[in-house]
Amino acid sequence: MLTETVAGRTFDYSHNVGRGSQTGMGFNNPVALALASNGVVYVANRGSESISNVGWDRTGIGQRIGKVTLGQITGEEEYLGEFSRYGSAEGQLIWPAGIAVDQQDHVYVTDEWMNRVSVFDAEGNFLRCWSTVQSGDSEPNGASGIAIDANNTAFVTDGRSHKVRKFSTDGTFLGSWGSLGSGEGELDSPWGITVGHEGYVYVADHQNHRVQKFTADGDFVAQIGTGGTKKWNLAYPTDVAVDLDGDIYICDWSKNKWDRGRIQIFSADGEFLTGLMGDAQQLSAWAEMTVQANADYMKRRREVPSTEPEWTFAQPTAVEFDAANNRVLVADTQRSRIQIYSKQSGYMVPQLNL
Repeated sequence: MLTETVAGRTFDYSHNVGRGSQTGMGFNNPVALALASNGVVYVANRGSESISNVGWDRTGIGQRIGKVTLGQITGEEEYLGEFSRYGSAEGQLIWPAGIAVDQQDHVYVTDEWMNRVSVFDAEGNFLRCWSTVQSGDSEPNGASGIAIDANNTAFVTDGRSHKVRKFSTDGTFLGSWGSLGSGEGELDSPWGITVGHEGYVYVADHQNHRVQKFTADGDFVAQIGTGGTKKWNLAYPTDVAVDLDGDIYICDWSKNKWDRGRIQIFSADGEFLTGLMGDAQQLSAWAEMTVQANADYMKRRREVPSTEPEWTFAQPTAVEFDAANNRVLVADTQRSRIQIYSKQSGYMVPQLNL
């Protein structure tokens, strides 16, 4: 369904951007998104290493941060370049997991393998990095999502120690909360994280199949969603976003009987509204260029009974709300693209007098 109206809100599919690419004009398994003040979108790619006839190829050309503008319609997008690369040196990445932008448009990237946050300026120049593991930590660690609030506090989830850690943006440790469990305030493999405009922190509690809402000090406020197989349930959520109306968007990653991933939308008080399944009925501009440049590609696409299987999400990993343009951005990870939905108010269907 390209356009759906529910509870006074209309979600209207706009277009998609990207295609699979190891370098230039595309993404390589995008796992996180962040929006800068000038409309640039930073995309954390998590492409895999490959096997060659001489063993493992560790060039890791997928582990980079892409810069794009998305435009208002297909064809208006622009690929602005990429920065960082595979490696353990300062400014390099091995397993990028989360990405956030501060008020100066500095870019913060978590690395799940090295348990650190790397900071770049808006052009991708490396500035600094810090460890997310504190002295005395004895448990396994895996830095995952990151969000930065209006007070320049960085919140980082750790999926292996089941914690949320707080830092200043210079890397100073400020505290943490969470422990393994399924009770209020407990976490099991937390992943994505966001801060709403009122300052509340929302955490995708991955293996508890829910999102939890906290104060900035880690006090439990509410739970959004529950596990199950009904269309309103969650199954391994990976990320969460909140718009200025308080509506909550949850990236639901794993396949259940309904789909291969979706975006579940809840009201501010936790009432389920609807789900987005993916509606990319047209190829992105970059993918269309690739197909048109290869006659065999065009023939094979015309021979398939239906292209409908490729419209939907394939294990989407990240969701962001673009407040400046009132739209939802979804990292459609396995399809290496971003699907975009506009949120409209006052949507009306004109009456036709025939």
